[in-house]
Amino acid sequence: MRNELKLNITSLQSKIEKLIFLHNKVLEDNLKMQALIDGLQQQVSEQNNQIEVLENEKVELLNRKIQSAPVMREETEVSNEQIDQMVRDIDKCIALLSINKKSATLN
Repeated sequence: MRNELKLNITSLQSKIEKLIFLHNKVLEDNLKMQALIDGLQQQVSEQNNQIEVLENEKVELLNRKIQSAPVMREETEVSNEQIDQMVRDIDKCIALLSINKKSATLN
């Protein structure tokens, strides 16, 4: 009986040591995982800041585009008017050339 008790105590001590070892390993793994989580949270925070900066830049670009749209429209209208005037001038020149050609053939 004494041997059985000794074996049980030895077995129990072995199991306790294994349990303590596993507990320490879990604590160590937990610290590593917590460090990884902290690093990932920092990365997420930096990316969120970058997203915010990019969204602000996007808004600024859209605002500039909206503000410049009327100017571009006005420039287009002016350009169209200038083209129309040039076409009228060309038509006048063609008409004058036609008249001069007819007068030259009549003489």
